[in-house]
Amino acid sequence: MMLRAAIEKRSVNVTWRLVVGGVVWLALAGVLAWLPLRWSATLALGGMATMLVARWPWLVWLPLAVLVPVTSGVRVGAGTVTDLLLALGVIVWFLDGARRRALPLRWSPVIGLALLYVGAQYVSLFFAVDLGEGVAEVIKWVELPVILLVVPAMMTGKQGRWLAAALVVSASAQALLGLYQFLFRIGPEYFIVMGRFMRASGVFAQPNPYGGFLGLALPVALSLAIWGWGAFLQQGARHWREALWGVFYAAATLLIGAGVLASWSRGAWLGAAAGVLIVLVVRSRRAAVVSALGVLLLISLLLLGAFSPTLLPQPVVARLSDLPAYFGLTDVLAQPVTDENFSVVERLAHWVAAQRMWEISPWLGIGAGNYATVYPAVRLPRWEDALGHAHNIYLNVLGETGLVGLAAYLALWGGVAVWLWRSAYHAGVTMQERWRAAVAVGVLGMVAHLSVHNLVDNLFVRGIVVYVGLWLALVHVDRYEVNP
Repeated sequence: MMLRAAIEKRSVNVTWRLVVGGVVWLALAGVLAWLPLRWSATLALGGMATMLVARWPWLVWLPLAVLVPVTSGVRVGAGTVTDLLLALGVIVWFLDGARRRALPLRWSPVIGLALLYVGAQYVSLFFAVDLGEGVAEVIKWVELPVILLVVPAMMTGKQGRWLAAALVVSASAQALLGLYQFLFRIGPEYFIVMGRFMRASGVFAQPNPYGGFLGLALPVALSLAIWGWGAFLQQGARHWREALWGVFYAAATLLIGAGVLASWSRGAWLGAAAGVLIVLVVRSRRAAVVSALGVLLLISLLLLGAFSPTLLPQPVVARLSDLPAYFGLTDVLAQPVTDENFSVVERLAHWVAAQRMWEISPWLGIGAGNYATVYPAVRLPRWEDALGHAHNIYLNVLGETGLVGLAAYLALWGGVAVWLWRSAYHAGVTMQERWRAAVAVGVLGMVAHLSVHNLVDNLFVRGIVVYVGLWLALVHVDRYEVNP
């Protein structure tokens, strides 16, 4: 009798659940039918996304990885949509951890160095003229250790492969957009090159950060392409999935490389060359020798072309002729400003302004994020536009956060390079460990690109800190296993 009563009670409960569920679904269907199509589609997609993230929380990071260049340009109050997506990821991590009754965090030496740099920025705020700009800059860099703490705790190594693919898709999409702009002359008139093409700028609206963004992804895509094809050639048809990954990353490498060329950005070209060289040198001894010879030849051609314009095609010479000025080989500031040397003189003028800011407060700087605010007080004559930064990250950091901040910044990226090197060379022999080593080598190339390109620019704009942080997080993702 008791068993029969229990079965009947369970049957009643199941019936009530079915009835309530049916009523809820009918109500939702009615609401979606009554609302405008745009709102109905938004709610439907939002509901599907919520269910997917509830089942697989790590999926929350994929939209951020793919859309970071776009969402970083959409302001929402004092922040951007990128900031909201990052906050959403942290909330999902917290809710999922609360459900499991555990909130895992994954520490790495890079997190400590990132917090050290954030601390130097925070101290500099005591000297800031515009506290709002300073706080925004500090928050931008706080996002880096947050990503490094949370993302590896939410993913397994196999899930990390999809995050890597999403990051490469993001760069590939920007490369496609840039090539369309380049070929069909979409952009302002002053971006025209060779009389029939347009410098690519993607959604960044400027060729230099656009080329820099693509240059960050290029060495990682190349390293993963080498990994995919290497795994297939060594293991044969049993690892056909790696061959598919190899095809995907090889196609992405070619596409992204074409986008870097279409940016017509000298800084992006030099940075991309450094990043690719690092990948080739680290991945193979034979490639190291060939690459070294190729780089020596390339450098020789560039220098000869810069000083002897007749040795290279004229469009390339036009981009190389003022390279000596960047290295102080000509006194360009004392020369009349022309259309040909305008960009170089403008950058050098902003470098001088950053140096003057450092002289105001040598140790702690004039305040993080306050370059544009202080610029009018230290600028050179005729150069009234602050441009937002010094077009040299090292001078920018020196001016805003002083010697303390510059030391912390150099320690951060120097520590990252050592950490990546050790991660690459201490990986095992399993397929997943080789994938992780390939990511580490590629990200090491990314750091090389940052270090070189940032000599003539500041790439930490439009969500690039988040983009770099996601790549760094992937290096440690596969060291931890997360229960589904």
